[in-house]
This record gives sequence, structure tokens and C-alpha cells, in this order.
Amino acid sequence: ERAVYIVDKPAAVQTTLIVGLPTIDASNADAIALSVTNNVLGGYFSSRMTTNIRESKGYTYSPFSQISNRYRDAVWAQNADVTTAVTGASLKEIFYEIDRLQAEAPSEAELDSAKNYMLGTFVLRNSDRSGIIGQLEFINFHGLPADYLNTYVGKVRGVTPAMVQQMTRKYIDDTKVAIVAVGDKKVIEEQVKPYGPAGTAVR
Repeated sequence: ERAVYIVDKPAAVQTTLIVGLPTIDASNADAIALSVTNNVLGGYFSSRMTTNIRESKGYTYSPFSQISNRYRDAVWAQNADVTTAVTGASLKEIFYEIDRLQAEAPSEAELDSAKNYMLGTFVLRNSDRSGIIGQLEFINFHGLPADYLNTYVGKVRGVTPAMVQQMTRKYIDDTKVAIVAVGDKKVIEEQVKPYGPAGTAVR
């Protein structure tokens, strides 16, 4: 279930927000499609989260979401350092964007932009020996197929708008996220109350 964990930093002028939940790791057949979905939602500069809470609202400078892969385990999380006074408003917009992507598939143009960014970074990661070694290490660690690098581009390009909507519904369930807010408790506690019951924060 959704819960809010506050780590008190008295007099802090901003709140560090992390909204996340466990998800699939790189060995899952849906992993690449979920990575594309993450990019659309918050994984690069033209993502929905950045457009909303940075460009439109001005709540934060550098929001980002990511999938942190571990061995047979992974976490999806949206991160943002926001002005203290808009902590609650920022959470409202984060949940708005998750719910919007669950309800409506992105346009082909929006999806193509996210996929092109992923493919560009993929090329850069494979442009020198250390990058290739890192990729091979990733494949070995997660037990991925030997042709992973050869099929990656095609699989990214094959992700459709409907698949992005499906991935959001299936793996980014915002009724089950943990919300961590590191900031001035006396200022943010009331702001975050609408977003879930209070959990016990550990420093």
C-alpha cells in the first residue's frame, strides 16, 4: 500500500522527494519496454515529469526517474528536489503524470522522441572498449541472451504507444508506492498527508 516516510531536516529550504516501488529487473521479457516507458514518464530531459514540474510549474530544476537494476531485483523511482512550499503540489503532479500515462497512450511523436534518446545513449555506451565491457558485464550479471546487444535496437523500436500504457498500468502502480520526503517536517507534514498514511522514517 502507499505510505509516506518523512525524514526531518529542520529549516531545509527544499524537499528531496523519492516516489518508487519494486519492479521487474533486466532479465524480464518486459524490461526494455518498461525502460522506454520510464523515459517517456521521467527518464530524460523531454519527459513528461520534466515538462510538467520543471518547465511548466518551476517546482524543481532536475527531476528524473530511473529503474535501478540489481540481481533479480529492481526499483522504479521518480526523484525531485523541490522548493519546500510546493512539496505537496509536486506530489500531485507526479501522480497526475503516472495516472495520465495509465489512462492514455502517448503519441507516436512523443514515443519516438523517447526511443531516439535511448538509442542515441546506447550507441554512445558502445563507442569505446570500456563501454562495451560494461555492456557485456551487464549481460553476464543479469543472465541476458548472447544476442542482447544485437537485438536491443529492434526491441526498442518495436515498443508501441499501447505497450507504454500497458507497462505503466502493469508495473508503475501508484497505489503501492513508497513516498520518501526529506525536508522540514513542520512545513511539509500537512502537505504530504493526502498522499498516504505516515510510515516510520529511518535516518
